[in-house]
Amino acid sequence: MFFLGVNIPDNKIVSIALTSIHGVGRQTGIRLCNQLLIHPQCRLKDLPEDKVTQLSTLLNGMTIETELKKQVADNIGKLVQIGAFKGLRHKAGLPANGGRTSTNAKTAKRMNRSRLSIDN
Repeated sequence: MFFLGVNIPDNKIVSIALTSIHGVGRQTGIRLCNQLLIHPQCRLKDLPEDKVTQLSTLLNGMTIETELKKQVADNIGKLVQIGAFKGLRHKAGLPANGGRTSTNAKTAKRMNRSRLSIDN
């Protein structure tokens, strides 16, 4: 099945299949199924056509996929532009939310080193 430019697997449970759309997680998928009175174990291929259209109208009203990605990129760009600490961490490729850097962010630190040498 094809929803909003994303190929969704037909043989999965509806709430799980919706998670293949960027911006729809497990809880949002469950909430959408409850809102449309879809059985929790119903598969996407067994869904009636009227429920599919209702689901697509609900998804059209949400900020998902490219709109959401653009919004997140704009937010990060604003943080970098104003010189916020979190923006500087994003710009350097380091963990922005207080992540550990001595062990967990070795790849980010290695990539950051190469990026800084190119910038200079």
